[in-house]
Amino acid sequence: MPDRLFEDESRFEGVVEVLHRIFVADDDGFAILEVRDGDGEEITLTGTVAHLSPGEKARVVGTWEHHDRYGPQLKAETALPMDPEDREGQVAYLSTLKHIGPVRAERLCDKFGVEVLDRIAADPAGAFGSLPRMSRKQAEAAAESWYESRAVRDLHVELAPYGLAHLAHRIHSRFGDRAMKTIQEDPYALTEVEGVGFKRADTIALGSGVPPESDRRAQAAAVFLLGESEKRGHTHLPENVLARDLAGMLGYRPEQSVILSAPGLSEEEGRLYRTVTLERERRVADDLAERAAEPAWLELEPIAPSDGELTDEQWRAVEGAFAARVSVVTGGPGVGKTVCTEAIVSVALENDLRISLCAPTGRAARRLTEATGKEAETIHRLLEWRPGSEPTFKPGHPLPTDMVVVDEASMINLHMAEVLLAGIGPETHIVFVGDADQLPPVGAGRPFADLVDSGVVPVTRLTHIFRQAARSMITTAAHEVNRGNPPHLEPGADQERDFFFLERQTPEKVRDAVVDLVAERVGAGLGLDPVRDAQVLAPIYRGEAGIDALNELLQDRLNPDGAPALDDRFRLGDRLIQTRNSHELGLMNGTICFLVEDDPEESTAILETDDGETVVMPYEEADDLKLAYAISVHKSQGCEIPVVVFVCHRSHSGMLTRPLIYTAITRAKKMCVLVGDRPALDRGVTRDESGSRHSSLAERLTRASSDRSAGMHE
Repeated sequence: MPDRLFEDESRFEGVVEVLHRIFVADDDGFAILEVRDGDGEEITLTGTVAHLSPGEKARVVGTWEHHDRYGPQLKAETALPMDPEDREGQVAYLSTLKHIGPVRAERLCDKFGVEVLDRIAADPAGAFGSLPRMSRKQAEAAAESWYESRAVRDLHVELAPYGLAHLAHRIHSRFGDRAMKTIQEDPYALTEVEGVGFKRADTIALGSGVPPESDRRAQAAAVFLLGESEKRGHTHLPENVLARDLAGMLGYRPEQSVILSAPGLSEEEGRLYRTVTLERERRVADDLAERAAEPAWLELEPIAPSDGELTDEQWRAVEGAFAARVSVVTGGPGVGKTVCTEAIVSVALENDLRISLCAPTGRAARRLTEATGKEAETIHRLLEWRPGSEPTFKPGHPLPTDMVVVDEASMINLHMAEVLLAGIGPETHIVFVGDADQLPPVGAGRPFADLVDSGVVPVTRLTHIFRQAARSMITTAAHEVNRGNPPHLEPGADQERDFFFLERQTPEKVRDAVVDLVAERVGAGLGLDPVRDAQVLAPIYRGEAGIDALNELLQDRLNPDGAPALDDRFRLGDRLIQTRNSHELGLMNGTICFLVEDDPEESTAILETDDGETVVMPYEEADDLKLAYAISVHKSQGCEIPVVVFVCHRSHSGMLTRPLIYTAITRAKKMCVLVGDRPALDRGVTRDESGSRHSSLAERLTRASSDRSAGMHE
């Protein structure tokens, strides 16, 4: 755009064609696009325009701005998609529909000419069904995709004045045909949509005339804050904490009676819950307390092996599995939790018992299978559970088994605990195995730690570190951190040096050291694949040494020549992570996968998971994929990785805690390297925030157990 036009005219209103996506933010719809205006000039468009795709035309209203580095840019205020009028644009638009693609889009244009969009609008299923080799089922799916596309365009128009047009797809996915009515009649319901949040819904509501001090606004804010607190791990908030947060959000303190009457909110002893979460916590507590109060169902007293392979505390764990309907085995790395599990499985099979093994993630289930020789499954697969629908195994139709061993139980949140317990019959023995000192699970609650703290079931704490495990500095470093002490950085007698600390003072030097270490040392020094066998972990996403910056640099160093794939978002060969459960594709949140093939014509890509499975990923399902050369420690739970590189720098100090550092170290199998500054590590080790979640499960369990005991003695 010539400078003369920038100086003479600050406003823009006209039609542009999207040529290329330069940058798209993950969270707020901001994007930088290369577009062409009506005069054929190529210009840079910025703003909340992530809903626009290459080939689309949009009517844009905006303002010219001058960037010191990039020159004139058009900042969009609104950008409404338009139906393409030329053949090229129509082909591009139709290609986005399910089961159409570029070849079928060309055929539709050949068949119906310039009126192709009008002809499809008159009879979508008929138009698509007229294509050669298009099945009735495919034609119906294409028609449904067409209807959704048109509805989403209407939502764009409705949401554009609020700068929220980029959320039209998500809102339509959640509310379907009710989306427009919801926006107009109850905009606060939009907080149910990922990425909307209270502030965005509030913008629409206030813009449509909702009074700032209305009861509906205050109640919606309260329920939203409780939902957000669950994402941080709490099952509830104390009444005074919620009141304080509400005042900060609304600008005034609403009446207590207004909040307590909010639909979907419940109060108990000064604690405020979402009603669904309160009921869930009560059910889990009642279920566990009832199981704990009953005598063992399995009439079996295992005979201790005479070969001395198990320590006394390990054998107590094996005996406990058969002596109580619920038992716990916990301990840190190198103390023999896996050996205990093997022994429990062996005793059960020798006595012809039905035993089921499971874990929260596919990676953990695979390791359990390798350790025991018996197939283990994810909890979802064991129960045949697809969230959004009922599990096959549930109350009245329990899992047909005598014993269930649940590994990596520290990863189970309250919701998963409820579904798991509901699918297991009351007589079945359950053994929870895990490390209570690791990070708590993603999601509300900390059932495993609460069960341990409650004291209502037998808990075996394994403490003896075996000689072979003690040879690893990784093991001893983890235990030192767990005791609140900074780890030793020099090997002891007979120890292997597999734990290192690289001192770097600035975030930039930390970042460069991490990238060099993974790119140069993992392959050359260890003979491992830096893409598949190394994992960078960091506490935060933003900043010079954050996950986002590290991913960008590691991609350039480890996969510089990978061909563009998935609409140029990634490169062939990239290491990726699924960030949300997709049961249709069999990809769970946290699954690591590798991009091995890409087919732009069919709008699909082929992924290989770290479990060795192959997944065909449609482009429209790929929004939940992110680069995974660097990930958060939470995302790494349940996995073992040959080489772990962990960022431990003062720029991340707000997130550095003892459980986080401990969990990061215990992910490493062959080598662990911490990169940062020693004072940050030392301070982080002293910050034990393992009990900082608001959860009442342990209290409920203890109280329920006492009540049952008192009732038995009356």
